[in-house]
Amino acid sequence: MADKIIKYMSQEWIDQLNEEFEQLSINDSIRMENARIKRAKEKGREEGQKDLIKLLSQTMTAEEISKATQKPLEEIQNILK
Repeated sequence: MADKIIKYMSQEWIDQLNEEFEQLSINDSIRMENARIKRAKEKGREEGQKDLIKLLSQTMTAEEISKATQKPLEEIQNILK
């Protein structure tokens, strides 16, 4: 079916479709790269927060850290395990 349709399409139209598909592919690649960057930033932020909590634990209790960081006590305790 697709072969029959393509057979009757003008080359100009085929070229236009190819350009549009190529642009869609580029846009998908950009979206995927942006998502990868966002995940990396979030992971970096999480690691930084964990490091800070571990540093604070040298002079503060888990309850104090929880209050200061406004994170649930259970989350603080899991990080410190």
